[in-house]
Amino acid sequence: MQSRADAHNLLEAARGLKPLVDSLRNRFDHERQLPRALVDAVGAAGLFGMWLPRSLGGAELDPLSFLTVIEELARQDGSLGWCTVVAAGYARLAGSLPDDVAAEIFGSGRSILAGTTNPSGKALAVPGGYRVTGRWSYGSFIGHSHWVLGNCVTHDAGDPRRDASGGPDFRLCLFPREQVEVFDIWRVGGLRATGSDDYQVTDLFVPEGRTIPLSGASPVPRQPGALFAPMPNTLVSFIAIVALGIARAAIEALTELASAKTPTGSHSVLRDKPLAQADRARAEALVRSGRAFLFDELGSVWDQMLAGHPVTARSRMLVRLAAYQAMQNAIQAVDLMFALGGGTALFEGNRLERCFRDVHAAGQHGAVAAMSNLEPIGRVLLGLEQGTAGLKS
Repeated sequence: MQSRADAHNLLEAARGLKPLVDSLRNRFDHERQLPRALVDAVGAAGLFGMWLPRSLGGAELDPLSFLTVIEELARQDGSLGWCTVVAAGYARLAGSLPDDVAAEIFGSGRSILAGTTNPSGKALAVPGGYRVTGRWSYGSFIGHSHWVLGNCVTHDAGDPRRDASGGPDFRLCLFPREQVEVFDIWRVGGLRATGSDDYQVTDLFVPEGRTIPLSGASPVPRQPGALFAPMPNTLVSFIAIVALGIARAAIEALTELASAKTPTGSHSVLRDKPLAQADRARAEALVRSGRAFLFDELGSVWDQMLAGHPVTARSRMLVRLAAYQAMQNAIQAVDLMFALGGGTALFEGNRLERCFRDVHAAGQHGAVAAMSNLEPIGRVLLGLEQGTAGLKS
């Protein structure tokens, strides 16, 4: 397992990227993906390998240290945090692959695996592997990827395979980027530089070793250790921490602006206004409380995993609730700061304008939506079964 020095060094490496991010940020929206120089710098800093097995040169960071690094990157730019959490988060799948395949895909320590876990593909079992066909949406970071994954429903002959519970048998299939057709559709308001395009493969043979069966929503591990065991609610935590980083950036941007901006019709700068002072305090409370709730609940789950105890349904739901609430708090905090910025916040190039777009884009993700969260969470907290609203990790 990691040392404290690993976590500290990776956080410092993330902080060290800020001058480069600042110098390149004006290109993000126009190019609709991160500039190559920045991607190379993130890789050189070891940030794509935060969840790689140590046998492949990774750091195997604990979840809270991992989220702290992502939060710092999202503070610098939401798209940077989002893309890094995709690549670094998927590196954990090395722990569910045969050793030779894991080395092939992740051996450089800088490899980027992109894709989505939405089960939009079909994997037809054939000798030695699967014939895969599917089209997937929201392939964040795919423009810089080396490998791509698609979640598929496994089929035998013409029939879908069933798992032990009677539901569809899901399987992650991994394929080289050059075998994938990408559709340039990511023309959006927020998180524009994530390049989250659609992609597809058609009747592509994928060897058995490049596939990962899912037990429920979790990859089946091959590596020992708590990090590679089924870990609930990673996706919602990823999205929430990016939003919290964006909110912190908005607070910092407003604080800087408030010392220089004199609102129309006023004789004093913005920071002298009681409303600005009150809303700055509200934003701070929102971000800190959302972060504390998320880290407390995720830390509790991690402690259960380290002790070898099964993670209870209540604990899983509390992590989801914490992530949902952190997202809501982040949106509220950004909205407060954006409103205080007045007309200045409307202009492209202003950090508040970008934070406003990015946090609302993150909040649109189905994993943190009220519709897919609050009812099943509430059912479990009331002592009932989760129900049929199926929550994905």
